[in-house]
Amino acid sequence: MSLRFRRSMKLMPGVRLNFSKETVGLSFGVPGARYTINSKGRRTVSTGIPGTGIYNVETLSSGTRSRRSSAAAIAQETETWQAPPAPGLFARKPERELNKFLLDIYNSDHRDDPSSVIEKANALKELYPELKYPLDLISFLHGATDEKWETDVAKWGATLWEQRDAAFSNKYVLKYFKGIKPGVTISPGITTQLHYNVQTLGFIWSEILQSLKKYDDAVAVLMQIEPDQMVGISLADIEISVGDFDGAIETTEDIEVFDDATAMMMVLRGVAFRGKDMHEAAIECFKRALKQKQMPEALAHRALFERGVTYGLMGKKAMGVKDLEKILVDNPDYPEVEKKLAELKK
Repeated sequence: MSLRFRRSMKLMPGVRLNFSKETVGLSFGVPGARYTINSKGRRTVSTGIPGTGIYNVETLSSGTRSRRSSAAAIAQETETWQAPPAPGLFARKPERELNKFLLDIYNSDHRDDPSSVIEKANALKELYPELKYPLDLISFLHGATDEKWETDVAKWGATLWEQRDAAFSNKYVLKYFKGIKPGVTISPGITTQLHYNVQTLGFIWSEILQSLKKYDDAVAVLMQIEPDQMVGISLADIEISVGDFDGAIETTEDIEVFDDATAMMMVLRGVAFRGKDMHEAAIECFKRALKQKQMPEALAHRALFERGVTYGLMGKKAMGVKDLEKILVDNPDYPEVEKKLAELKK
């Protein structure tokens, strides 16, 4: 089956982000009057009568989510490390020591625990204050994977986010961080695949704020990073968390499933419809998401779980049991699946 490559995401009232295969664009206005500009410089104005399909386009120029710890949002294999570039023949001592530090903590034969990494980073920072930004970013990243560092990580995150431009323009960060690729779980079933940059820091910090139930602050962070599918997923997830189901439905409107991210957005759309007791609409969303071929197991399980729960609410217990038992075949430890099965089998 062929699916058109198109997606659109609400950023704020009256402003939407539009994607196509070649471009990304912003659209401003209200139904019946919109101004659009895309990444290729094409600007258009559309006017018309909403609901009629009559428009004139002028080209001007060519579930509810349960609270989880911040540590759970960072993948256990936090870093995919590529060998760092050589410091260079004339590199100064601080850079050489940073290079040694990275080779040590990302040694393929062993991985230091977060406390050990943070201890080594602090010791090195005392010797070479100019390494502050790369070492603080490393400490924050590793501390975020361990709940015992939760209080410190919250402080570090606030500071680093405020200083993010300076941190990621640091010469050592620019040179050595391209091989560090944290896995950040934006929503159960979908994980970022970016190197450690401002975008990744924003996602990690937003997840930490959500774990602290500071949802408004988490949204504010997301609105300050480059808008993409992952931002849309995270926004919809937050809206569901706070019971803003209408907001989540609006955030995920005009979605067509063509990859893992859009499949996840369709799942969240289904969860939002379920939150409004619109169960048939929810089931249709889950069905569309599950049509995505070769999706990751975690994403397929999320869609099956949400559909199974919805079937249960509709009184279709046998169908709900069937979906949930499919998950058990691959992952008997999937959160809450045993509990939901027991409820459906009563």
